[in-house]
Amino acid sequence: MKKSLLVYLPLGVLLFSACQKRVEQIATPPQTPGQPVVTTSALDKLRDSVYLFSKEVYLWEDLIPAYEQFNPRQYQGSTELAAASGIMNAIRKLQPLDRFSFVTSRDKSEGLQTGQNVDYGFFVKAASIDVAEPIDSVHWYVTYVYDQSATGRAGVQRGWYINKINGAPLGYDQASITTLNNTFFGATTSASFEFVKPDGTVTAANLSKTSFISNSILYKSVINAGGKKVGYLVFNQFFGEPSRTELNEAFGMFKSAGINDLIVDLRYNPGGSTETQDALANHIAPAAASNKVMYKYVFNKKMQSGNFPLLKTRAGFGNVSFAESVNTEKFGVTGGLNLSRVFFIVTRSSASASELIINNLKPYMEVKLIGDTTYGKPVGFFPIDINNLSIYPISFKTVNSAGNADYYNGFAPDKAAPDGVTKNWGDVKEPSLASAIRYITFGNFRSSNIQSSAIAERQMRVQKQLEPLTQKLEEKKFSGMFIEQPK
Repeated sequence: MKKSLLVYLPLGVLLFSACQKRVEQIATPPQTPGQPVVTTSALDKLRDSVYLFSKEVYLWEDLIPAYEQFNPRQYQGSTELAAASGIMNAIRKLQPLDRFSFVTSRDKSEGLQTGQNVDYGFFVKAASIDVAEPIDSVHWYVTYVYDQSATGRAGVQRGWYINKINGAPLGYDQASITTLNNTFFGATTSASFEFVKPDGTVTAANLSKTSFISNSILYKSVINAGGKKVGYLVFNQFFGEPSRTELNEAFGMFKSAGINDLIVDLRYNPGGSTETQDALANHIAPAAASNKVMYKYVFNKKMQSGNFPLLKTRAGFGNVSFAESVNTEKFGVTGGLNLSRVFFIVTRSSASASELIINNLKPYMEVKLIGDTTYGKPVGFFPIDINNLSIYPISFKTVNSAGNADYYNGFAPDKAAPDGVTKNWGDVKEPSLASAIRYITFGNFRSSNIQSSAIAERQMRVQKQLEPLTQKLEEKKFSGMFIEQPK
């Protein structure tokens, strides 16, 4: 599905406007010869389609039983989305490596490409600033805020924490998780938040879930460190064309500034468009990588041999080849920065396309990882539209030029460093950013300050203890990489 062969469209996505959506033809299951054709309901046809398309494109399609054995119509639900999700969940359970296949609405699917969103426009994680045991002062810190969201317009910043929602205090307990889940992902569209700033002052804000365009780049600057100019970029999600426009502007700034080193902060980046990953990789890679293999897509054997009749009925897929020989992406270096190395700040929330760029650049330049082990997602998908839904069965894996592909356990950091959620973007005292600057300045990650090292180690231990709490909140967020849908 090489991009040059297509006219192109994580959490993946559509270019059709909301008022011009197509209702795709529903697929039908094979009929037993000699048996009468049974009239089926619209919901049955939908469930059949989810199964039949997944059976065709799933990377591990040989694990999916035949139609009669799988029986997609057994999966019930109060809505089409619930029924379709039940089928996808059952498929996902067939392959232990698949933590990712999902179903979503076409509206939300579109947002993964365009950055169009309808929510509060910020997120949080659990953290503690305790300097000694026990860990009892856990707060829910704002990790990032999108500029054009209601929260961004209200002036809320990373480093603040939520003290109360609708008057109810938040703490380290399941009740707080439930409150946060209901607030961020539930049906309610507004809430009253009480925030505490780093200086201890309290501010209240009545916020609503509004429609806005998410900015991929949360922060960019040039930092002077060790006599060098260091570009620092916080890149939060690989959306489609809007992200690539933002990247062009940021790297134009870095080139004009004459940066000597680059730090790319992917700590909360869940992935997204592989085409946008290509663009970022081409901005970073050295000139010597031009025209050399970046990575290749690998699809299931039926897809590679052209045996995908249902998918061929979808616009843009009729003449697509999924053979490995024509699905190799090569570098077309555009940055002109002449970098020999790059630093990535990562966490367990760094997934998919965020890991793809690490894997793709490693054969061509020195790559230093700072923070925590990444998520571990070397596979991806592309959306298939069925009525008002988009299904995302895992449909490919990627392999870099050195043959590395199966990093399901994630990439371990060269330097473990805590996520300093009490610091705003660009604060050189934030632990992960400080570690990168230390290496650039002194050539190693060692700190001469024994006390600060001990504090950082303790913060990492606390972070690990609180990680399950944050993961419960992150379960409903998108994580993945996708090929943009053909037009």
